[in-house]
Amino acid sequence: MTIPAESLRTLHRIHKQLEDLRDRMARGPKQTKALESNVTRFEEEFNTAKQTVMKIRATADDRQLQLKTAEDRIMDLKRKRNTCNSNKEYQALIEQIAADEMATSVLSDEVLEYLEKADEQQVVVNEIEGKTKKSHDELEKLKIRIDEERKRLEVDIARLTEELNQAESSLPKDFRRDYDRIVNARRDDALACVDDEICGGCFQTITPQMLNDLFLDRPVFCKSCGRLLYLPEDRSVGS
Repeated sequence: MTIPAESLRTLHRIHKQLEDLRDRMARGPKQTKALESNVTRFEEEFNTAKQTVMKIRATADDRQLQLKTAEDRIMDLKRKRNTCNSNKEYQALIEQIAADEMATSVLSDEVLEYLEKADEQQVVVNEIEGKTKKSHDELEKLKIRIDEERKRLEVDIARLTEELNQAESSLPKDFRRDYDRIVNARRDDALACVDDEICGGCFQTITPQMLNDLFLDRPVFCKSCGRLLYLPEDRSVGS
């Protein structure tokens, strides 16, 4: 049983090309998944930041309501002050009004503080919203590009698969079981070129008998790594 080195070289070339195409095909979904995770992260940050703004504004609204209630109370006290019947009552109202006005001053400062915080947080929300939109756009563009590349790769894979089937059809039938076994296990790493009597897969030196068998186009498997060996194109008997 003989197998020309040229046939093995062709088989190895096709297997390597197919593996490269499959790797490129697999990278697409991985890139998409990574960008989808990025989009999800921005969306979560956006929702969290937006909720923070809403809480701050709700607190500001609550303080404003308290402020309005306090101001109405002061106005009511001032009206009572103008109609009181005794100096003692008048003085008590004066003191109450002063205390309430001090409290409203604190509330007014708090309202302004919360409104400023809300405006600052809204800037953060707008920034994250912009990043979220940008990541969405990038994801859609990536999906389109990957889909177009996938279609091209499928055509190339189909063409090479047909080429591989034709190349494998020339192998001796009694050798196909061993060939299929090693290819199924190692794929493109199933074959190795011999250079200077060294296996190109595991870099172990082959025996003189193995080298002689290679020159005679007999199938040879590396005793160290099990790869199917072949001679390079520039090697011939006696070289």
